[in-house]
Amino acid sequence: MLRLDPIKKLSQFIFLILSFILFSTVSTAAKTSDSGVSQEWASIDGFRSAKFGFSESEVFKSINKDFRIKKKNVSRVVNSNEKTVTLGINTKDLLTGSGSSKVFYILGYKSKRLIHVNVVWGRPVEKKPNAGEIVSTANQLRNYFAQKRYQKNGFALNAKLGEGVILVFQGKDKKGRAARLLLSNPKNKDSKAGKNITLTLSYIEKPEDPDVFKIKEGDF
Repeated sequence: MLRLDPIKKLSQFIFLILSFILFSTVSTAAKTSDSGVSQEWASIDGFRSAKFGFSESEVFKSINKDFRIKKKNVSRVVNSNEKTVTLGINTKDLLTGSGSSKVFYILGYKSKRLIHVNVVWGRPVEKKPNAGEIVSTANQLRNYFAQKRYQKNGFALNAKLGEGVILVFQGKDKKGRAARLLLSNPKNKDSKAGKNITLTLSYIEKPEDPDVFKIKEGDF
């Protein structure tokens, strides 16, 4: 299987950044017992045919089913910090006109099962990303997710997290499984935004207790 350093760096960077974004209620959360415009609850169980709890071989089968990508064309890397395994693929136009993207399937440290999926658009997937396309994709996905019902705790729409970073959407279903859409659009050295824009969509089985390597109390 392919072992590509750029994919390894990208997947580890995204996993690290997202792990710091905690599920706390933000100022844009709806002031109701649950959030969203529908009475129908969201069900976040994975990405397309790849479901949380799938083994590595089952994820490979899902990738082939969904994208016609064979196992030999899927990258496989081990996160040296989290001790998780990431399977990565290149995709095109997951949404009409959304451009190139990468999908990362993350398997847990202990379970060896699918616990997390990231879909990434923009830098560093593309050297010259189309900022307009990426913002449009972010808006389309936000509107799509907001049609369902979510727990109030942690629900967010267009919450600014910092300079050039927007939590476009965040929500948890009844079982606490999460969907998160993060847009990062930092200014470059010329004070221009857009050249380094990145959009990351994440599906997370246990956002508050991920299956990753941790140093136990008393080990040191």
